Amino acid sequence: MININATLFIQLVNFLVLMVLLDRILFRPMLRILEERRERTEGRRRQAERIDAEAEAIWADYQERIRQAKAEADRIRTEIIRRAEAERQKLLAQVAEESEKRLVQIRARIRAEVEEARKALEAEARVLAEGMAERLLGRRIS
Repeated sequence: MININATLFIQLVNFLVLMVLLDRILFRPMLRILEERRERTEGRRRQAERIDAEAEAIWADYQERIRQAKAEADRIRTEIIRRAEAERQKLLAQVAEESEKRLVQIRARIRAEVEEARKALEAEARVLAEGMAERLLGRRIS
């Protein structure tokens, strides 16, 4: 059976003194350390989230700059192609014009040479005809 006597109160006081001592020596410092640890962990987690957000912002900025650079490169390439095509058309027009001029000159020169050759052949044909007529007739034709 349970006897309630003075030892129970002494043990109760011992227990309370032990609890107060353990609270001051062990539990409070341990709880303080655990709280500091939790605060550091939370602080580092918030810092990691902030760094992650900054990294995402930098990545998004990088992607936007890449997109802009590609768009600018496309615009420049299109402009270069457009200018090259315009220059090509201009050169083709110049070549066609120059070719036409040369063709006109060559045709004029050929006509002049043909006319000159015709006159020379007519004169030669006249001389040959007179020579043949003189041989056939046996006399000189003047």
